[in-house]
Amino acid sequence: MAHPVLDPRLGVECTYGDPVTWREALDLLYGLLPEYADNLRAALKTGDIARMHRVAHGLSGASSYCGTVAVHASAKQLEALCLHENASALREPVNAVLHHIDRLMHLRQSEHLPAADGDPIY
Repeated sequence: MAHPVLDPRLGVECTYGDPVTWREALDLLYGLLPEYADNLRAALKTGDIARMHRVAHGLSGASSYCGTVAVHASAKQLEALCLHENASALREPVNAVLHHIDRLMHLRQSEHLPAADGDPIY
C-alpha cells in the first residue's frame, strides 16, 4: 500500500490536535529537507553507512510529527537496513527516501498544501 506524501489530519493528531503547531513543525521540516537530501546523496556516493544511518534516523524522527508518512516510513526503513546491509544494497532505499523528499518539496512548491483537516495527498 502506498503511503501518503502528506496526511494533515495525522500531522495535527501528532501535535496534540493543534493545527498551528502542526504547520510550524511542517515548516521546520521543510527547512531541513534539502540538508537531509544532500547528506543522503553524499553518504551514498561515499558508501558511508554510518552517515546514512544518522541521517535516516534524524529524518525519521523529524518527519514523525508532521504527517509526512511516505518520508517517515522510507527513512525508518532505511535506518533499519543500515544496520544489516552493505552500502551497495542501500542505493534503492536511499533513492526511495530521496523520491519521497522530492514529492514533498514539489507539493510545497505547488502551493497546494492542504488545510489541517484536509484529506491525505498521495
